[in-house]
Amino acid sequence: MRRYIFGKNKLLTATMAVVTVMHTAAQAMVALMISWIIDTINEIIFTGDTSPIASIAILCVVFAVFVGIVVFSSMYLQGLWIKKIMLKLKNSLFHGMLHQPMDTYQNCNSAVNLTLLTQSVGTFEENYLKNSIKIFESALSIVMAVVLLFTINPMVAIISIVSMCIPTLLPQLFGQKMARRQEEVVKQTTDYTRKVKDSLTGYEVLKTYHAEPQNEAICRDQADAMESSKLKMTAANAMVYSVANISSVMVQLFIMLLAGIFAVRGLISLGNILAVVNLTSMVVSPAFDISGQITQLKSTQPIVNQMLTLLNISDASAPMSEVKRSLVLDNVTFSYSDTPVLAHASAQFEQGKKYAIIGKSGSGKSTLLKLLAGYYNDFDGNILVDGQADMQCDCAVIHQNVFLFDDTIRNNITLHGDYTDAQVQEAVYAAGLDEVVADLPEGLETNVSENGARFSGGERQRIAIARALLHRKSLLLVDEATSALDAENAAKIEDSILSLKGITCIAVTHKSDPKILARYDQVLRMENGMLSPERKIF
Repeated sequence: MRRYIFGKNKLLTATMAVVTVMHTAAQAMVALMISWIIDTINEIIFTGDTSPIASIAILCVVFAVFVGIVVFSSMYLQGLWIKKIMLKLKNSLFHGMLHQPMDTYQNCNSAVNLTLLTQSVGTFEENYLKNSIKIFESALSIVMAVVLLFTINPMVAIISIVSMCIPTLLPQLFGQKMARRQEEVVKQTTDYTRKVKDSLTGYEVLKTYHAEPQNEAICRDQADAMESSKLKMTAANAMVYSVANISSVMVQLFIMLLAGIFAVRGLISLGNILAVVNLTSMVVSPAFDISGQITQLKSTQPIVNQMLTLLNISDASAPMSEVKRSLVLDNVTFSYSDTPVLAHASAQFEQGKKYAIIGKSGSGKSTLLKLLAGYYNDFDGNILVDGQADMQCDCAVIHQNVFLFDDTIRNNITLHGDYTDAQVQEAVYAAGLDEVVADLPEGLETNVSENGARFSGGERQRIAIARALLHRKSLLLVDEATSALDAENAAKIEDSILSLKGITCIAVTHKSDPKILARYDQVLRMENGMLSPERKIF
């Protein structure tokens, strides 16, 4: 993760580090400035010569302006650094989510990914990125302050170094506990997100069966568990900082007492006492802070592990190829976990022909289409595209369960691709969607709402069909595309699909109407995980 973060922004990281060093050095110089001013004023009191005051005032103004510029530059560069990393990280995580294997995606609840992209990345930004900067600043502060303390009094510097180890080491005892607390927060937040998402998605079911009170009670319990885990995390943080704070205050008071003793014995000046106090705070306070910062940084390990899983996903896949001659299933066997679906299935689909696959519900028809579409690659046997086993079909799919994005009809059809109005209108007409669009005031620019909520099931299906027809691929996979349509519109769309010239069409259907099946070049039956030609009786 460190290589991923720092390696992507080397120049910006180096610039930010230099400016941060200047910022910390300026803070350290304040202590020396105070010491010099106090000793100079003390000398003026004894000599009565006030001429140096004007020079001191001008120097103070110049130094203050310099510090202000450095502080602004440091904070701006840190913000820019975090922005670039977070933008790259979120885009990479989303990229990984979209390119993970289908079986991995299906076995992972979407609430896990939503929590990662919302709350977890926020926690990572605060506890990892910002703490990385703070740890660097704290380390710089300690080093510079110790060097300056040595110039004032080596004994005070040595005592400061020894003393700072106490508040630094004590909180490390809580490191593992903090990691466990953070892991619990992530888990409870994911569970709560999952339950709320399910409730909102299943709103109609809850409304129909008047199950709102029961569901509210479940969500309340889940919310309570989530907030309780956060409180435990806060309590663990409070314990870390309280222990470190106690030791920090004791160390600072001890060093101040020691500086006073040295001043009484004439070992250091009055100005040096104030410098020692300021420089000591630049040692002890950062030592106190750095201990908690490291503990918080380590607590993000569960989040980092989750991120690395997605960041390490390779989007390298088999090269895409359109079917130019044939698509062959050669002895294909596939199972979901331990449940066999296909068993030595074989078939050959010729380019440009239309095929229907029939069979009982649950026989594996839809799974077969998913294999042809390249959703799964953990099968035995071969799927040959024009005789090549290392190719993936470049195909269009009309899914049984239609999904529409919360966007316009046009964008749901084009998927933001570059298509002309004429091409879009042709697909709309072929899908039987033209009359629906004509009745809408905004036409194709009408927003469909979340998952097409403003349209009926049949209208949503026609939008999905227009989408597939527009992206004219040489292979069209159809999974019960007309199941939600009335007979007239179903016949119209099926006619459009069967009339597509030069396109191989493989359609899964539950309809066994002889007149419809007779229009296909071949009908295959899926049974016992195998494909066999259906004897034509129509």
